[in-house]
This record gives sequence, C-alpha cells and structure tokens, in this order.
Amino acid sequence: MDSYASWLGSHRWLPLGGGHRALGDTVAARAVLLEMSQGRGTAFSPQQPGPGDPVPGPPAGTALATAS
Repeated sequence: MDSYASWLGSHRWLPLGGGHRALGDTVAARAVLLEMSQGRGTAFSPQQPGPGDPVPGPPAGTALATAS
C-alpha cells in the first residue's frame, strides 16, 4: 500500500502481512487504515472561532462562492 509507506516515511512498497488471501488482505488493510486514522500521536481538537476571529469562506471563483 503506497499510502501506508508514505505515511510511514518509506520510499518503497511495504507488505501488509495479509498472506495474499482475500480475507487476510482485507483484515490487514483495515488494521493499517485504522492505525493511520489514529494519527501520529498528536491530538487535534478543532475549536469554534472566537468573536472577531476571521472565518474563511469558500475559495473565490468556485461554485460554492457563486452559490452564496
């Protein structure tokens, strides 16, 4: 899985360890995706903007910008 290798900082293909069978590969891929979804140990807690904080809108020139 190239995404897993990139996430780990490797520049080569890494095996998932599923044994190249459908169920084993699925279970191994799920375990890798769950590990990646946990992040790298840093907590990210988004906060609501405070009064006076700039709140970005949609990018100019996009369909979202013209719809509002």
